[in-house]
Amino acid sequence: MNSSAETPARAAGAPPDLNIESTSPPARPRSIGVRIVVVAAILIAVVGIAGMWVKLPYVIFSPGDATPIEDLVKISGTKTYDHEGEVLLLTVRVSNGRPNVWRFLQASWDGDSKVIGEKQYLGNAPRGRVDRASVQMMGESQLAAKEAALTRLGYDIEVSGKGARVLQVLADSPAERAGLRTGDVIVAIDGRPISTRDQVGQIVQPEPVGTQFAVTVKRDDSTKEFTVTSEAATSGELSGKPFFGIGAGTEDLKVSFPFRVSIDAGEVSGPSGGLAFTLTIIDDLTPGDLTGGGKIAVTGEIDGSGRVGEVGGVPQKAVAARESGARLMIVPATEVRAARSKAGAMKVVGVRTLDDALRVLHRNGGAKVPAAANRP
Repeated sequence: MNSSAETPARAAGAPPDLNIESTSPPARPRSIGVRIVVVAAILIAVVGIAGMWVKLPYVIFSPGDATPIEDLVKISGTKTYDHEGEVLLLTVRVSNGRPNVWRFLQASWDGDSKVIGEKQYLGNAPRGRVDRASVQMMGESQLAAKEAALTRLGYDIEVSGKGARVLQVLADSPAERAGLRTGDVIVAIDGRPISTRDQVGQIVQPEPVGTQFAVTVKRDDSTKEFTVTSEAATSGELSGKPFFGIGAGTEDLKVSFPFRVSIDAGEVSGPSGGLAFTLTIIDDLTPGDLTGGGKIAVTGEIDGSGRVGEVGGVPQKAVAARESGARLMIVPATEVRAARSKAGAMKVVGVRTLDDALRVLHRNGGAKVPAAANRP
């Protein structure tokens, strides 16, 4: 009886003995658990702050906007026509400066964005210079669009320039190895004067890959000569063809027009709106409706002769076009596959020239543009 009475006494709070001392250690694990939580919280905070402040050498391309061009183009001094439908100017958002870790990870996981190395995008030029070159390219694309549109409609256009200004030098390209730099102005190749950027390709591309060219440039206040050996481009519209590996614009480009055509693209830069501008100008100057009354998304660089060139960010532009409700997207011929990867049910057609684009529009319900006639 006595032994059985001792158990309730201890359970009710009897003085501790050797059996009850085993209940005191649990307080120690609770203290360690709190410390672990605190340390983990500190580490998470440090990682979070570091993720915000650490910048990575990448450039992010994300879907931009699909903007009707009609309100951006103004023509005065000649007859114009009202029309239904819309030609859409497509843009891509490019990260401004190096992204932090969290933005990089978000873009890497986003299937509609693209992340590339800073060196691949900038080449050997600082970001500020590339941004300024992009602004210059937009100005030149507008002039080229006006020239291409009015030439197609039969107007005589005068074009002049003072050389081909190098706006970009691709990494490990023939131009970079030869010593060309952004900012150089090419004024002659093999003694043949260069007044516009298009003349560079007109001289280089007809010659075999591996041809050496004597390239005369103006750099600052001096004239220098470099030997550039052409190579075959490995991708893009020039794939397999000889190239120098530069992006260029015309120095002091001047184009005379028979009447006023103004384009206000706002803060949009780069040359990829050229074809869209061209089609809008033609639509304004001709009866009928090139778009057939619908939304037509267009991207592509254009030169004054009407040749359509490659642009960047086509998958991201396809997202913007698709979300805008466009029924058709026109892109450079070499970028059809890239556009279709994000186009969904939207129809995508590739073109190489302005006339190709006009035929595509006509086949899809748009008005036919008559053959060019001589105009004053």
